[in-house]
Amino acid sequence: MPNDLERFGSNLRGYLKTVPREMGRVVVQESAENFRRQGYENDNGTVVSWAPRKNVDYTTRKGKRKPNPRQRAILIKSGRLRRSVRIVATSSSSVTVGSSEAYAQAQQEGNDRGLKPRPYITLGRKGKEKLTRKIAAGITSLLSR
Repeated sequence: MPNDLERFGSNLRGYLKTVPREMGRVVVQESAENFRRQGYENDNGTVVSWAPRKNVDYTTRKGKRKPNPRQRAILIKSGRLRRSVRIVATSSSSVTVGSSEAYAQAQQEGNDRGLKPRPYITLGRKGKEKLTRKIAAGITSLLSR
């Protein structure tokens, strides 16, 4: 018959196997938040706005160029990129969050043709704090069993 410490160790090992998936869920939620705030939160808790889109002007019937007053949100045209962020792979010790969209990596990291990076899959300070609280609560619940 296992003693309390052995039982706790067994429960803790089982719980730690669920942590990567929980981390992935938090990153996916944080990504959705990044689209709402049009930027990402850094480790200091400051929101860093994404690089602006090039000014897209339109030409009036009289041939004059005017700025387009109906600029849509950055990285959102159809919403496919925002909806595509998901947990791609998990193991007992890691998680991979990504997107299957062809242009996703170029938007996340930028490219050599002048596209500036607009990191949308990130984990900022609030996300890390949220994850820390969840993990601490899970371990605390194991201790109270």
